[in-house]
Amino acid sequence: MKFSLLSYLWLMFLLVLNLMLPVQAANSESEKRWAEQLRDNIVTGEAIDLPADNSDNKQKFFAIYTAHTTPVTKGAIILMHGTGAHPDWADIIHPLRTELPDKGWATLSIQLPLLEPEKDDNESKKKVIEASVSRINDAISFLKAKSYTDIALISHSFGSLMALNYCQADKVPYKIKAAIVIGTSSPGQTIPLNSPAMVEKIKIPLLDLYGSEDLAGVLLSSKARKTAAHKSGNKKYRQVETIGANHFYSGLEDELLIYVSGWLKKNI
Repeated sequence: MKFSLLSYLWLMFLLVLNLMLPVQAANSESEKRWAEQLRDNIVTGEAIDLPADNSDNKQKFFAIYTAHTTPVTKGAIILMHGTGAHPDWADIIHPLRTELPDKGWATLSIQLPLLEPEKDDNESKKKVIEASVSRINDAISFLKAKSYTDIALISHSFGSLMALNYCQADKVPYKIKAAIVIGTSSPGQTIPLNSPAMVEKIKIPLLDLYGSEDLAGVLLSSKARKTAAHKSGNKKYRQVETIGANHFYSGLEDELLIYVSGWLKKNI
């Protein structure tokens, strides 16, 4: 598998940071450190804290908003990163965050809840995924306040389990128009860790992307997701294997942008 140098350095920084922090505080402290690192170094987009309305005293989280640059908007995209990452992650997230606005899509890249170090068991993963629901709600609320009505999710890796969980949930205040999941695995037997089981419940347009050189867990679960979508009768589901792509689509960022923007244009 190939990693960009920047991604490798970020991962090394996160590892050292996690070793330095108390286990009980690592989750929120890691988020805080990411925000501090990014806030004053964003060239494209605007650093914000959500929820915008903090009247209910909810804990704020970091996000990056980038308005569409075209005369007419096509809608807005909520971007969701992978494990241990942040809203401006160099692979997949940053390219889509900064380039989709030029194609008519506003982007809102949000900081997702992070797993605590040494707590990557399925029960911990489930709790983190469930904690992401309120953040997605806050992100949608922010975009709707800016008059965006056509809103979609684009997610990568562990963030894709969070996106699928939101799309399949019955009791959420908002319904999104479409979703794109990239490099999705299936680490558990039940929802929200079983990606095929969640895909089977989703009826909106759903694009399932992965690379031919992706992680083993992604490759092993891909056929089951496709089967689940067919079983549910979702004719707006499409699965695409990108030949030569690894888990981070290294070197294929332009191709990913073209395919993603084209699919969004046809399905929203």
